[in-house]
Amino acid sequence: MPDVSAPRARRDADRRWWHLSRTGLFFGAAYFLTSIAPSLLPRTWYYQGMISGLCAVGGYGLGVLIAWVVRTIARLIDLRVTVSGEARHWLLVAAPVFGAVAVLGLTVANVRAQARTAAFVRLTPLDPVDWAMALAVATLIAVLFLAVARGLRSATHQLAEAAGHVLPKTIASLIAVVVVALATAWITDSVLFHRGMQAFAGVAAQVNTTPSGRAAPTSPLRSGGPGSLESYGSLGFQGQMFVTSAPTPDEIMAATGRGAIEPIRVYAGRTSDRTVADVADAVIAELQRTRAFDRRVLAVFTTTGTGWVDDWSAQSIEYLANGDTAIAAMQYSYLPSAMSMMTDRETPREAGKALFDKVYAVWRAMPEDDRPQLVVGGESLGSYGGHAAFTDAADMIAKAGGGVWVGTPSFTDIAATLTAQRNEGSPEIVPVVDDGIHVRFAASGDQLAHDYYGRDYGAWAFPRFVYAQHPSDPVVWWNPALLGAEPDWLREPRGRDVNPDVTWIPFVTFWQLTTDMAVGHDPPDGYGHRYGPELVPAWGSVLGGSPTDDYSRIVAGIEGTVSRVE
Repeated sequence: MPDVSAPRARRDADRRWWHLSRTGLFFGAAYFLTSIAPSLLPRTWYYQGMISGLCAVGGYGLGVLIAWVVRTIARLIDLRVTVSGEARHWLLVAAPVFGAVAVLGLTVANVRAQARTAAFVRLTPLDPVDWAMALAVATLIAVLFLAVARGLRSATHQLAEAAGHVLPKTIASLIAVVVVALATAWITDSVLFHRGMQAFAGVAAQVNTTPSGRAAPTSPLRSGGPGSLESYGSLGFQGQMFVTSAPTPDEIMAATGRGAIEPIRVYAGRTSDRTVADVADAVIAELQRTRAFDRRVLAVFTTTGTGWVDDWSAQSIEYLANGDTAIAAMQYSYLPSAMSMMTDRETPREAGKALFDKVYAVWRAMPEDDRPQLVVGGESLGSYGGHAAFTDAADMIAKAGGGVWVGTPSFTDIAATLTAQRNEGSPEIVPVVDDGIHVRFAASGDQLAHDYYGRDYGAWAFPRFVYAQHPSDPVVWWNPALLGAEPDWLREPRGRDVNPDVTWIPFVTFWQLTTDMAVGHDPPDGYGHRYGPELVPAWGSVLGGSPTDDYSRIVAGIEGTVSRVE
C-alpha cells in the first residue's frame, strides 16, 4: 500500500514555511508603524528602511512569542475560547477593514510628523519616492531575517529528530535548541560581527591617507613640519588636516585687531607598531620640541574615533588667545565615532587618560607662575574619552583650568553624575548644576549667562567648564538604556529644536537614535551634532571673557578658514 504520509508531511512542511503568525503580523505591523514615528532628526530613505525592517522583525518575533506563551498557558489550564459562527464572520470582515484604516491613518500621521521634524532642524523631508524606496528596503530586511529564522527553526527540528532516536524527546529538543542557539551566537559574533569590523577597520585604515591639496606644513611649530619628530605621512588623514588648518597671525589680527603670534599644533598618529601610551609619549616629545609649555594656553584635545579635531574649537582658542596657544591631540583609532561608541568604548578612555596624564605631569612639575592655562576639550566620543582623565567633576575642576565638552554622550560617567545632581526643576537637556558656579550646560551659544528658562546665573568662578549639547543631537542622547527605559528628556518638555511629537517607544527609540547618529552632521550649525559658531563664546568664557561679549568678528574670521572633516 503506498505511503501517503510522506507527501502529507511535505505539504505540511511547505505550509509551515510560508505560513505567518497572525499575532506576529499584528505586532510586526505595529512596530513597523512606530518605526516611522518622528525622532530627533529626519532620516534618509535607506536608514528609514533599515530601522523599519529591524523593528518589523522585532515586533513579529515578539508577537510569535506572546502567541506561544498564551497557547502554552491555555493548554496547561485547559482553557478553551469558542466564538459563534456569526461573530467569527464579523471579526474576519471587520478586523482587516479596521486594520487597513488604522495603518493608513498612522502612516499619514507619522509621515507628516517626520516632515515637521525636518522643519525643526532646517532640513528637507522625504518625498514619496524616498518613502517607496524605504519600504522596499524594509521589506527586503524583514524577508531576509524571516528566512534566516525559518532556517534556524528547521535546523533545530531536524537536529531534535535525529537526537530523538537515542534520547528522550524532551531532552533531544532541549539539546537541539541549545546547540543551534550557541552555533548562531558564535557565527554572529565571531564570523559576521568581528570579521565585519575587521574588514571595516581595514578599509578605514586604507583611507587614512594624505588629503588632497594639503602639503606638509612649512612651520616648525607643526607636527609633520621641519624639525618635527613625527613624519607628515604618519599623522593620518585627520592629523594632517589638523596641522595644516591653523590660522595665520595675520588672519587672527584681522579678526581681533590685536597683535598675534603663530599658534602651535602638535599631533601623533596611531600606527601598527605603537601602543596608545607610545602615541601619547610622541605628543609630549612634540610639545617639548616646540616649547609649547611656554605658551599662554595649552589645550589637550581628545579626538573622535577617526582622529578628528573640530576646527571650531581649535581656532576659537587660537583667535581668542591671539595665537599664544598650543594644542595637543592624538589618534587612537580609524573608526567613525558612531561605530566606536557601539563597539569599543575602552580605547577612547585609555587615550584620553594617557595623553592628559602625561601632559599634566610635565605641567605640574613647572613653577606655578610659569604654567600655561591647561584646558581640555573633545567632541562626541572625544568628550567621552577625555573625561576618563578625571575621577569626578571635583577632580576635573582641581586639575584642569577649564574646558569645553561638545556633544557629550549621556553615558559619560561625570556628565551623567552632574546631570543626576542637577538643581530641582532644571531639565535634563540643559541641567543647572550648583547654580552654574563652575559648570554650565548650554543648548546654544547664548545660554551661558542664563539657564534654559532665561533665569540669570550668578557669578561664574574659575575654572570654567561648558557642556555644549543640543536637544536634537542624537550623539548626546543615544544610550542602550533606551531599549527598555524612558529617559527624563522625553518625559520633560522638548527642546527648542525637537518636534513635540517625539515620544519614547520601547525598542524602537533606541534604533531611531542609532540611525539618527549617522545623519547627525546633516543639519546646519546649531542643530543636531553641528555646533560651529556657538563654541566661540563657550571658549571665550572659559579663557576669561564674558558670555555676553561680542564675538562676531572672530566667528566671521573662523568661518572663512574652518574645516569640517570627519
